Amino acid sequence: MSQASRDVTVVVPFRDVQNFFAEFLRSVAAQTAFARAHVILVDNGSSDQSVAIASEFADTHANVDLVSQPQGRAGDARNLGMDMATTPYIVFWDADDTVPERSLEVLRDTIVRTRATVVVGREKHVPKPVKAPWHKYFGKNVKTVGSVVDVPDLIHSASCWNKIFDLDLLRSQGIRFGTGTAFEDAYVSLPALLLSERIALVDAPVYEYRRRGDGTSVMDTIWDLPQNYADQLMMLESLAGMRQGLTPYEQETLERFLIRSMQGFLLRAPRVFGEADCRQLFERCRTLYWGITSEQFARSTNDTRHRIPYLALHFGDFDLFYRPASVLGSVFGREGDLHLDYPGTSWGLPLTKVTSVPARIEGVSAGEGGTAVVHGRFSLNGLPDELLAKLELQVWFERSGKTLPAVNHGQAHDRPGEAGAVFSVTVDPREFPAGSFPVRLVLCTRGRDVSRPCTVSPALTRQPGGNGFHGLAHVTAEDGTARLVIESTQH
Repeated sequence: MSQASRDVTVVVPFRDVQNFFAEFLRSVAAQTAFARAHVILVDNGSSDQSVAIASEFADTHANVDLVSQPQGRAGDARNLGMDMATTPYIVFWDADDTVPERSLEVLRDTIVRTRATVVVGREKHVPKPVKAPWHKYFGKNVKTVGSVVDVPDLIHSASCWNKIFDLDLLRSQGIRFGTGTAFEDAYVSLPALLLSERIALVDAPVYEYRRRGDGTSVMDTIWDLPQNYADQLMMLESLAGMRQGLTPYEQETLERFLIRSMQGFLLRAPRVFGEADCRQLFERCRTLYWGITSEQFARSTNDTRHRIPYLALHFGDFDLFYRPASVLGSVFGREGDLHLDYPGTSWGLPLTKVTSVPARIEGVSAGEGGTAVVHGRFSLNGLPDELLAKLELQVWFERSGKTLPAVNHGQAHDRPGEAGAVFSVTVDPREFPAGSFPVRLVLCTRGRDVSRPCTVSPALTRQPGGNGFHGLAHVTAEDGTARLVIESTQH
């Protein structure tokens, strides 16, 4: 096929990927639309055999060029490739992954047929599959929408390698990759999605992302390296600069990404940085997130523990951010829900709502005077473990007419590193009717008492069915719920 017939550019930055590069290049050459492509391999400063592998591939194929960009990072290399492109469409792939053989054909045909400016395909993560929030939008056919607002969770698809772009969109809007930084993909993918007036989703596997697991990729050390925090925040601040040019609906969609993509960093920052550096991060994030509603924070985060940093940012409470156990009280029961007891305003209620109270029964032992002692463990999502000992507990055995006081033992020091606190409740089987009674942990608060079901420890379920006391009481699991079984009240 002549050079004039090539209509899609494939840009591949690489650096020290000799262990994966040959396999990747074979998958590129095997593309059914390979002849339509102009492949630009950009050496990003390799010191291993990667350049030799790339050079041999370029010598073998007339539609492949090898160039060098030794300074900067992958974003700089991608920008160089984009500047060299002369085709109407462009894709960006990574040299340590693999690409199914019809990927380029599917992406190219879809963008031509739908006249979209961005096409998104389904990606596969190996060796461990990942379920992403935007996967729910894929169907059996190609889906075309007029705005990312119509598929708002697609904003979390920040990677560039599962997409094909109309090159004119990128150039006309001045969209370029971040330079000298990690997370450079988002500088291109998100503006392109937000500014595109036609987006197509094709339910076909177009990319296989390899999680190396050897500590050499950004994702392997994403939470550990302080520089990743700086790069992530810089990227989000850059994207936030788009806000004024967007419609309110597009702003809301962008905010989803600004919040969700920082939640893991904010949660872990106090363990990574000293107080002075953490305070600097805190103040920059206050500016970044100012004006966003608490409902939006709640929708865009995983659970209560991820919401506490945003609560702290809104109220300017650095102690809540850096040392939450020194600020939070206990919990408050309200309409069957539990809330962390924080002295803010009603703005914070959606963020203080406790999303889960994991409670499980771990064993039964003999007590005094013919009783049995049921042992358990519990935690509250968002409440630091050191505060759990403050909670007053009861255990309710549903349908038995019995709610018994429980002893809250706090954190168990015999099992360091295990989350939560332990509790126990003493049961006299002779005071119960025969039967099977679901077990619920009751948290007694300044508001109303709130109960949550208990599960059963896997270790307990593996014990013989007669586990318990004198054959009168034992704990079983039914449909995942713990049940106290009273076999007989007769001696």
